[in-house]
Amino acid sequence: MEAFFNAIETSANEYMQNYEADLDKRRAEKEQLEQERQRVNMDKLRKDMEKSGGETVVLSTGLKNREDSRRMMDEANDEEEEEEEEEEEEEEEEFEQFSEDDDGEDEEVGRFSF
Repeated sequence: MEAFFNAIETSANEYMQNYEADLDKRRAEKEQLEQERQRVNMDKLRKDMEKSGGETVVLSTGLKNREDSRRMMDEANDEEEEEEEEEEEEEEEEFEQFSEDDDGEDEEVGRFSF
């Protein structure tokens, strides 16, 4: 049993000497790379903000032909408008259905006598 604990103690010492130092080194490198990446991103952001002058910026769609991108935007807007019109028509139909059944009095109120 004592040999087992000695082996554990030896392994723990080896870990502390070899692996932990290497792990700490890798963690420090990773932290440094992350800080560098953040600095580069902040520099890009600063340059973009200076270039745009604080105005709204339209992001590129990635399409080379501007006419194609305009057509795609128009089609998307048309689809949204059609969906909105369909929803409005459905709401009007529902309203008409309920208003046709209405004879001027609410059903529950018509049953009560005052």
